[in-house]
Amino acid sequence: MKLELFLSKNFNLIAENKILKFFIVVIGILQVINLFWNYEVTKSYKTIIIPAGINEKMEVTSNSISDNGIKHYIRYALALTFNYTPATARGQFDELLSLYSPEGFVQAKTEFYSLADNIENAKVTSSFYIQKITLDREKNTVEVQGNKKQYANETMIKDTSEVYFMEYRIDHGRFMINKIYSREGKKES
Repeated sequence: MKLELFLSKNFNLIAENKILKFFIVVIGILQVINLFWNYEVTKSYKTIIIPAGINEKMEVTSNSISDNGIKHYIRYALALTFNYTPATARGQFDELLSLYSPEGFVQAKTEFYSLADNIENAKVTSSFYIQKITLDREKNTVEVQGNKKQYANETMIKDTSEVYFMEYRIDHGRFMINKIYSREGKKES
């Protein structure tokens, strides 16, 4: 009798071990399936951010920005560059420099701080009204046409149509300015 009891306990333990091994294999397979499923989900994952002032759809990936997004950044950068008063110029130029790529930063910083000194000394106020933005995605350049007005001590000194070019790049989803220059080739920054 004891032998039958021993054999039945032994068979029960073997059967229990087989069931446990089966469930361990099933859990392992489910973990692998879960790993691949999570990978696919995170690849297609999108974060939707709506910055202030955006009223159009804008898509940003690691190496590109939609046309609407680029135009938004260009309007923002040009507003900082060409719409200023003696009291706001230096602060705006500081904010604009945060958009510059490392390659263009040093030269732009020198030029903008020199320009800020001239603006403060001559008490110049400027405004630029954008009329047309033309993107060239292949060359990462933008042509911007608009009307520029400047005043010195409340006297208009300039009211002309201007064309500016901006070279930019997209680095890890971040818009960066390489340089801004006018049609004549005279570099603004």
